[in-house]
Amino acid sequence: MTFQRDLAWQYIRSTYEASIAYQCARYALALDYEALPQDVVHHAKRCVLDALGCAIGAYEAPGRVMCEALAKQVGGTPEATVFCSGLRTSVLNAALVNAFLVRFLDYSDSGGGGHNSDALASILAVAEREKAGGKALLTALTVSYEIGARFRRSTEVRISNSLEEKGWTTDIRGGLNQPPALGKLLGLNVEQIANAIGICMSHALPLLILDCDREENSMAKNLRFGWVAHDAIIACLLAREGFTGPVRVIESETGIRNVIAGGEMDLEHLIDFSGWRIRDVKFKAMPANFTTHGHVLATLGIVKEHDLKPEDIAAVRITASMHEAKHTTTPAKKYPRNAESADHSAFYANALAIKERAFGPSSIEPHKFTDPVVLDLIERITITGDPAMGRYQGASEILTRDGRRFKNRVDAIPGMPENPMSDPQLEAKFTDMASRHMDDNQIRRLIDRCWNLEQVDDVGELLSLMIFPAAHRSP
Repeated sequence: MTFQRDLAWQYIRSTYEASIAYQCARYALALDYEALPQDVVHHAKRCVLDALGCAIGAYEAPGRVMCEALAKQVGGTPEATVFCSGLRTSVLNAALVNAFLVRFLDYSDSGGGGHNSDALASILAVAEREKAGGKALLTALTVSYEIGARFRRSTEVRISNSLEEKGWTTDIRGGLNQPPALGKLLGLNVEQIANAIGICMSHALPLLILDCDREENSMAKNLRFGWVAHDAIIACLLAREGFTGPVRVIESETGIRNVIAGGEMDLEHLIDFSGWRIRDVKFKAMPANFTTHGHVLATLGIVKEHDLKPEDIAAVRITASMHEAKHTTTPAKKYPRNAESADHSAFYANALAIKERAFGPSSIEPHKFTDPVVLDLIERITITGDPAMGRYQGASEILTRDGRRFKNRVDAIPGMPENPMSDPQLEAKFTDMASRHMDDNQIRRLIDRCWNLEQVDDVGELLSLMIFPAAHRSP
């Protein structure tokens, strides 16, 4: 009996060690900063700079006040810093509030399996708690992007329709890509990280109702990934104490592959750790749904070139991808009542762009949702989906009251591989958001720290620069 038991236990052990969770854990622990190519390190720094800028730009979001109030109410050991306000709170509280800030404007990057800049909040909070340096931060962030991108791709290679079409968000990946990144900072071993993946991924499964076509978006959308990452911290801390989870959470017959992906997940692609997916990250030049950029830029081009005013407009005819026409034009999005729906409204984005000749962080301020000029323009806009149009392409045709007709089409929006955002452009984007709350000296120092993170011995130094002067903080 003892022999049979030992054989059974050996089989279980070998099965676990061959699991996706164990392989992701081994990948994370084997990755050292010195092994990262310099361009990969630079891409990681770009992700840090862009995410921090998005967080600063979101400071006046109504949800930020609510999240911080909860953090103060719940309390905890002051071991991590909340962006902008400088509130010292627990690592869990800081990770959750900061994740909300990074995500709010919908200005964050696209890569790592989704908007993976959300991952920075939890990684930075844990790094500060552990007094880790910039090299450790950049390595952990790279781990998150690399595993996240592979998870997303593994659900697209064989799957007949996307996770979104099955009713899930790709932020499910947080249960797989955050424990290895956070566990590396927390000093976990392979077995502990694998168990943390099982603990987190079996519980944190965000539904697509957080960002679907026919429903109004809510504040909870901004915690799609942040909540999973928050739970990943708990999972890592539990696993470090010996708490176990279902390490075969991906490949089990009742795991992610079969239950969530309908059995069509490409596991070989998921564990192909060759190459660097962080190189493919795209950065937004406009705080709106990425597929909205093309037609809004087309509209802006016409309005600016021909000096058109709202009162000149008779009709605006937008042509976009089928995805864009479906995702941003439903009644719940046409007349937005909140920022979360406004940045996902093709109607509102074009109307606001015509009136203000721009669409930026201030375009989703609540008083603009009831602006009579904007509402009137919305009624003059039609959106048509074209199967031949690419996901990020867009066209606009404007008819004026005096009979003129103008057309414009944008095929390569800023941020795409064929039209990438440069470092100076990312700095300008950061400065535009930070200048409302920080002076030039603080902004310059913060940008410099991001570009030279490998020289930072304690990321607390970076966090100290993320705190606004007292005069710019809400009471």
